[in-house]
Amino acid sequence: MEYRNVAFGYVPQAGYVRLEWNCEGDIKATRMFTGQTMDLCGEAHGPIPEEATPQALFEALAACNGHALFGEPATWSRYEALWGDDSMHRRARHGHGMGITSDSLLKVLQKAASWDRIEIAVEQLQAPAAWQAGMHVPKPHVDGEWFEPVLVDAGDVRTMLRTADYLMPEDSLVAGVVVDLLQTDGARVAKFIEHDLTPYEAEATLEWAIFGSGL
Repeated sequence: MEYRNVAFGYVPQAGYVRLEWNCEGDIKATRMFTGQTMDLCGEAHGPIPEEATPQALFEALAACNGHALFGEPATWSRYEALWGDDSMHRRARHGHGMGITSDSLLKVLQKAASWDRIEIAVEQLQAPAAWQAGMHVPKPHVDGEWFEPVLVDAGDVRTMLRTADYLMPEDSLVAGVVVDLLQTDGARVAKFIEHDLTPYEAEATLEWAIFGSGL
């Protein structure tokens, strides 16, 4: 299947999503940090007009899948997503305006993994600046079952923080954590991670990017 169009979105109840489609009517959504995909059901195929928005296409995809997002029932009251093109994806990865370093991003991931709901296997490529990790997360509401590992790097963790910042409600118990992690002063962020960030807070923050909600 060849997809000629792509968009990226911070999607409530889904997390960070890549949406692909073509004018023939094929649509595919990928949950970036679990590897799950959703395709358009066969009977819904038809030409897609050029003016179709990513939001409209994603809603059609969800409706075709029984108003579910990656196997979970959708709550339509919080369905509006923020969509952008490849340039938004690159900005999220590069962390424009964020002071957090690659080393500190790895420490956030490691703290999250110490809460036992995320497993990681880290490979140092050029420590501390370059690293990658296989991230393994459990399936929501299914005891003992896990998704296949997804390879992540510093850019992906920056993207997770941007996603959590957009999706997390202001009254969330860990909303203040995202504010601290997105500071421009890298030294202050590193100090916060070292002395104040708890494993629970790190894991709960990343859950908003992985699943689009607090589990």
